[in-house]
Amino acid sequence: MKTHSIMETQHNLAKVLREVDAGYTVEITRRKKVVAVLQPPPVEAEVTFPDFAERAHRTWRGSWKGRSSDALLDESRGQR
Repeated sequence: MKTHSIMETQHNLAKVLREVDAGYTVEITRRKKVVAVLQPPPVEAEVTFPDFAERAHRTWRGSWKGRSSDALLDESRGQR
């Protein structure tokens, strides 16, 4: 953990942000008392979407004739 005063942070903000980007937690102090903590954002988990077509087939026991959400999105987006 690194510590910087408010004045040092104001004058060297790019350096402090590089430290945070490198994974360090930085404490900002005023008169040697911690007033703020900068830390890297948490690592985001991968988002998984349920298979709605499979769910519909299970719900309506195979009588569902719709298309998957992927196919509908591809059709609505067209060529990008």
